[in-house]
Amino acid sequence: MILSICIPSYNRPEDLRRLLESIDSTKYAKEIEVIIQEDKAPRRLEVRETVEDFKINGNPNGYAIHYYENEENCGYDKNLRTLPKRATGEYVMYMGDDDIYVPEALDKYIDQLKKEKPGYILRRYRTIHKDVNVEEYRYSKGNVFFEPGEDAYVELFRRSLFISGFTFRREFFNDYDCDTFDGTLLFQLYIQATICLKEKSAYFDIPITQQLEGGIPFFGKSESEKGLYTSGKNTVEGSLNFMKQVIFMSQELDKMLGVNCSDRIIETYSKYSYGFLLEHRDDGVKEYRRYSEGLKALGFACTYYYYVYYYMLLLLGKKGSAQIIMLMKRFLGKTPRL
Repeated sequence: MILSICIPSYNRPEDLRRLLESIDSTKYAKEIEVIIQEDKAPRRLEVRETVEDFKINGNPNGYAIHYYENEENCGYDKNLRTLPKRATGEYVMYMGDDDIYVPEALDKYIDQLKKEKPGYILRRYRTIHKDVNVEEYRYSKGNVFFEPGEDAYVELFRRSLFISGFTFRREFFNDYDCDTFDGTLLFQLYIQATICLKEKSAYFDIPITQQLEGGIPFFGKSESEKGLYTSGKNTVEGSLNFMKQVIFMSQELDKMLGVNCSDRIIETYSKYSYGFLLEHRDDGVKEYRRYSEGLKALGFACTYYYYVYYYMLLLLGKKGSAQIIMLMKRFLGKTPRL
């Protein structure tokens, strides 16, 4: 078994069906398993029925599909960290249940896995915006390989937030009982840090997953997430709490792994702060300013890039700013390295 696709599921039966239908490997169909772990959501029965129906009527390539249900609502991080315990593949790939695969990309991606054998792989992905514009998250023109160490860890930390397509070699991580990061929504960064400090890592220049703009965030239901996030809403307070978790995560990893990288990580977040500054631009100028002041108080305004993005969004709005960013990416052929 080369690949275990691990899907933490919560309350999205229709989206989950769409994801399952997008798994289109033919070359490696017998070497892929799909593992779904449902986290006791209100629509559990619909999710169960969706998976059972897909097994019978919608799985033409015959992937092995395993479905499990948590006895209690564990929350995002615990669901995420316990999934790979059920995996048997050489590699684990996480997929969000509301994202999909890029057509005909999976076989090419597995070709690279078999050829290169890295410990961790940074994925290339796309966002399909509501206006149907496609934004590419491409970090280099061609594959890139990283030697183990702090530079690789810092370089890939911020870019590894997006869960879909997050891939690692299963034998290089086994601390799935660590509950230190439950509620952060960032457990995957513990995996990334642990592997990148000790093993070779890579960026594969193959667009593998697609994120559809919008969607409803369901964080905030579990005990570990209560008080941090509001389920069904993307609030300023929730976004600031998430950014606090980024700081906590980087500082805690410094202590756990014996490194001194948290300041460098916060600096990279500041340099590329457009991605999280825009979160509340459409909520109006007052809320946008309140959010940005909260980010400044946390220390994310430590480079001039932060202020460039802040004023661009303030003056041009989210739509105008997005057009500039996408034009820049298309001109360069990738995300600029700052």
